[in-house]
Amino acid sequence: MKNLSIILFYVFLSLIAFILSSIFKLSLWRVSPLWASVSTIWVIISGIALGGIVIVGSHFLDKFPLFSRLNANIARFLPHLGFTDIVILSIVSSIGEELLFRGALLQLIGIHASSLLFGFLHYGGKRPFLLWGVMGWVMGYLLGGLFLATGSLLSSILAHFTINHFNLIHLMQTYKTGEEEPPHL
Repeated sequence: MKNLSIILFYVFLSLIAFILSSIFKLSLWRVSPLWASVSTIWVIISGIALGGIVIVGSHFLDKFPLFSRLNANIARFLPHLGFTDIVILSIVSSIGEELLFRGALLQLIGIHASSLLFGFLHYGGKRPFLLWGVMGWVMGYLLGGLFLATGSLLSSILAHFTINHFNLIHLMQTYKTGEEEPPHL
């Protein structure tokens, strides 16, 4: 990974989740599912399916100037990422964010507050990313609902990975093409 600080950020989020789970005696990985007896295959399918639905929706929205400007701003913020970088970033971000926001915070402060915080993380206080914050808030509800419905954090991790992986590929191919790679320090 070209930018170790990105990985360390998500490791830090995971560490916070583990500390909270230790203090408050939480199971980060499992809760009682809303659906009775959810099988592992259903957990996997539902996670990938939600991710796929969001990817299709985001590619459709990218046709509108408001969303394409947002994607261009996000791409400007990102370093150039190769395929391996995208896989690593997708893994660490989906695990780190899901451990903290769904595994720990959802159980401690509820779906509304954890979704709002998830949206704020994506907004980051920067006006060009306000729409991304709103989208993150909505995704917080979808990922939280998936976690609660299946009872397994694996479902929301898989959805989050799928979304990040394919959106990062799209951002690199659509918005980073032809840009000079910045020098490595």
